[in-house]
This record gives sequence, C-alpha cells and structure tokens, in this order.
Amino acid sequence: MGAGEVLRRADWQIIAGEVQSTYSEHFAQYSYTKYPAQDYQRFKQTFSAFEPDVELDLALLWKWGHWGKTNYPGKQGALITEISALWGEYLKWVGVLADAPSPKDTFHWWSERLGRLRYITSAFLTHLIHPRDVPIIDQHNFRAMNHFLRVHQPKKKPSDWSDIAHLKRFLTEATTKLQYSESDFDKYLMMYGRALKPHKPKTSSKEHA
Repeated sequence: MGAGEVLRRADWQIIAGEVQSTYSEHFAQYSYTKYPAQDYQRFKQTFSAFEPDVELDLALLWKWGHWGKTNYPGKQGALITEISALWGEYLKWVGVLADAPSPKDTFHWWSERLGRLRYITSAFLTHLIHPRDVPIIDQHNFRAMNHFLRVHQPKKKPSDWSDIAHLKRFLTEATTKLQYSESDFDKYLMMYGRALKPHKPKTSSKEHA
C-alpha cells in the first residue's frame, strides 16, 4: 500500500479527536532550551542560502540534543569534522548544476557519502538546505505518524527518501485539516511519538539468575 493510499484512507475525524485530547500535554513537553528556536531559524537561513561558512557544529549539536554541551560523544565530534569537509564538496557539486538541486538529489548526495547508518543526519542536512520541502524526520515523529494512520506493521525507524516524502505529505494534510502550524504540529508529533515508544519491561535479579 502506497503512502498516498494510506493518507486517503485515514480517518481524520478520529485523528482530530486524539490530537485534540493529547496536544496540550505533549506539546508542552517540547524544550526550547534544548532546541532554541532562534538559532534553528538561523541555521535554516544560512544552509538554504548555500553559504560557505555555516555553523555545522552548532546545527548538528542542536539536532542531536547536545545544545550547550561540550562533553558530547567523540564519534559525533568526528562526524562533525567529516561533514564540515563535505560541505565544501557539496557546494562545488551545487555550483556545476544547471539548476538548484532538488531535495531528493540533496538527500541522496549526503546519503551516498555518510552511509545508511547516518540516515537521520543526512535527512536533517537536507531539511536545513530545503526547509520548505523537507521536514525534520526521526523515529519519534515517524512513529507518531504511523500510529495516527493506523499503519499495519510499520517500520520501526525511517530509512529512505520515501519515508521523508510520506511524512511531508502527512504534515501538509494534517495541518490543513487540523488547523495547526506545521512547525508546532511537528513538535507535538515528536513528543507524542516519544511517549508511544514501547518500553522494555524491567527484569528482576531473579530473572537473570
């Protein structure tokens, strides 16, 4: 079943009822201290303008939830260094194109260089470069979307371009029908998706024996 068919079959009255009953609680859990809005807006402006000197380190630390921290994992510091070197290559690639790259082409460019295990980071870079066309995607808002659409046996995590495109279509239709801004509704989806994540039951010491 394709994404378009899933959206057509969605029961938006049921979705609206669930959103309205849970929106305030979960939206309030979004932390603007952890994810400062003004800095995020600046990142989108500079990346989408293809500026040579973007704040790659700060933008990625924002996405990874390490804002203001200096003791983040070393492997993420190494990834920042890797992406900083690739940014210049990306700009050279853009420069030789006849037209501006499509969001899909940008995503594939980063995915080919960063690999499948860095899907969320590739998707986030694509979002900053094409903020109007590409939403932020992660396991949480992806889980919430599949929950609302009653997807049978959904993927646990997003993994390809079609997942990004599907989320964008869902956000566009949901915000039109439910009258929320896409930015606010995405924050709600992120927090609601976290709450929906199944937790492994705690095991007692006897069970380990």
